[in-house]
Amino acid sequence: MPNGAKPGLPPAVPDRQPRLNPATAGAGGAIRGCAPRTREKTAREREGATAMTTEHRDKPLRVVGAYAAQPDEAHERRAFLEEVLSLPGVDGLEISWGAPGWEQDAPLLADALGSDRPNNRGGRGGHVLTLIGAAATMAAKAPSVGLASPDPDGRERAIQLVASAREAALDYLTRGQRIVAVELQSFPTLAQADAGLGGEALERSLCEILSWDWGSVAVVLEHCDARTATLPWQKGLLPLDIEIQAVAAAAARSPTPTGMAVNWGRSAIEERDGAAPERHVHRLRSAGLLRGVMFSGATDRDGAYGMAWSDVHPPLREQMPDSVMDRLKVAATLAAAAGSGLLYDGVKVAVRPPQTTVKDRIAAIRGTLAALDGTSPLPLDPRAR
Repeated sequence: MPNGAKPGLPPAVPDRQPRLNPATAGAGGAIRGCAPRTREKTAREREGATAMTTEHRDKPLRVVGAYAAQPDEAHERRAFLEEVLSLPGVDGLEISWGAPGWEQDAPLLADALGSDRPNNRGGRGGHVLTLIGAAATMAAKAPSVGLASPDPDGRERAIQLVASAREAALDYLTRGQRIVAVELQSFPTLAQADAGLGGEALERSLCEILSWDWGSVAVVLEHCDARTATLPWQKGLLPLDIEIQAVAAAAARSPTPTGMAVNWGRSAIEERDGAAPERHVHRLRSAGLLRGVMFSGATDRDGAYGMAWSDVHPPLREQMPDSVMDRLKVAATLAAAAGSGLLYDGVKVAVRPPQTTVKDRIAAIRGTLAALDGTSPLPLDPRAR
């Protein structure tokens, strides 16, 4: 590993830059607006690229962002992960790669997803790596850091993070685990007047990232709540239409599979409206960019999950009455996404209070999964509310 980094951990500055995908190279191997990074591909990457084959599926992979509901105690997390991966219909995990606490989570995940484990699906399943925790942490420490940053140094640091995530995806592949997508976000938070500049910076970043050889791993931009003039914001990232323009422009110059994803809760938070996620899905489907939908709730009042409209992933209204995400809204969002070529869908819910048992954590996940399947979830134990 470079610079003495531990396996699976993001080095501060990658010393091995991704190989340029020759299919995206123009004259002299360059893409407009991007500074290509070229080098010979390692034997490990050649092996990983061979493993990244396109698989025909009649329905999207179903993943669980288990990290949002995992117990605080590390010794309980292994059994929790085993139970999540054993839930009916679950194909894999949304993994918060490089986030705070990753040094504790990485070995547990490596063990739970090992090729000799019973839950290893021999390539039939798959996982999504999300950079939300790592990118948000970097932006909190240095507000100029992000793929949409007009500041060149801040944008470069964010690109380096993505380069490290690509290395991690290849590591998973060599261990026999399929990575379906790496999910990015359009940090940093910018003033509304700078949103256009942020979109241009995002396009340049994506142009460079998509020029790397990703095999068949998709690069997906997750839409988070945008900064608006009239409503408080949580992440406060770029408006959906600006993100669409940047992704579409970069995708037009690269064969790397790409697109965008909707997080149900973050779309609802953006507009303070439980119908907003369905509208965002329709918008991305019309643009031909919809690749993922993750169901994570939001609340419209203060309560056990904190202040109203916080980005804290409550489960369904049927399980937690303060939530604005219910079975009918889940069904409407899925109907809007049907036939759009989704790569993945899934759930990411958190549980309160912190001392909630593993059994009740699994119940919260199972309940939201039931809504995706059109069945009725069981109420949660009142102590978990």
